[in-house]
Amino acid sequence: MTTGVPLITFAAVARPLAERGWRPFPGLQTSKTPAMKGWSGLNTAEWDSVDLIATITDYRPADLYCCCLAVQPEIVAIDSDIVGSAHAAFADELANNILGNTPLVRIGLAPKRIRVYRANGVIKSRKLHPLEIFSGSGQFIAFGWHEKAGRPYIWPHASPLTINAASYEIPAIKPAQIDRFTTELFKTVPRRLIPTRQGRPGSSGTIGERLCMLTAMHGSWKRAAAVVLSEAGDGSYNETLWAVVTSAAGRGIPEDVVWDLVETHFNGDPRVSEAKLTSDLASMIARTRLVPRQSLMTFTSAEGSNG
Repeated sequence: MTTGVPLITFAAVARPLAERGWRPFPGLQTSKTPAMKGWSGLNTAEWDSVDLIATITDYRPADLYCCCLAVQPEIVAIDSDIVGSAHAAFADELANNILGNTPLVRIGLAPKRIRVYRANGVIKSRKLHPLEIFSGSGQFIAFGWHEKAGRPYIWPHASPLTINAASYEIPAIKPAQIDRFTTELFKTVPRRLIPTRQGRPGSSGTIGERLCMLTAMHGSWKRAAAVVLSEAGDGSYNETLWAVVTSAAGRGIPEDVVWDLVETHFNGDPRVSEAKLTSDLASMIARTRLVPRQSLMTFTSAEGSNG
């Protein structure tokens, strides 16, 4: 890290952020990853002031810890990982036109940036690489040192230190606006294929093998399937869907769980219409019935899920 440039640490900003309705927690400056176990509880609950003070005291020395923000359901964070300057400029203009000009823009390594809005309705978190949308789950670094940029993360206009989380200065956006924004964006900006991690240490070569590996790692098939579905990119949609459906059938996972997972991660995806999603999933489920298994899913209608 460059000496002489003051670091903005979790200890320095946590209390004023919490007072403004945000959900701060410590992250590691070096790896840009959460340092606190159980941080995801902040997606649904505010800090207790006593617990927050204790946490600030526990994470020392302060310079080691940046400040992350857990994203509560009332907030939407749109994380753009677009690296081309022309495409990034297009995405910014499109966001301003469709979602509104938010004062809360955080820049790490430009032109990548995060735009923060308020949620007007239930907005689901999802990955549409090179875009990620967080609302009611996930986190991002708000204040800290960016090693590659050689400077702290910056908020060029306003920041969560100056604006309350519920402030009307932050535009409130609806799910339909998100859908329109992503649909228009990917007419110009190419989607990024997420590799199946072939050849990486500790990973599998196929999506099905990766699903098995993640299930063993997390101890939860549902969590593993959510990860695999979130990684689906152009060209791997059908393969990913089939891997999840066949794995669920083999494990006796109820169909409503499968429908809920798939709809959560593919609804609103500009690549997949609702009709195609329903048709493809129903067709794949039907195909698993033709394969004798010790434990098959009990199938219900797609309308039974509450995506």
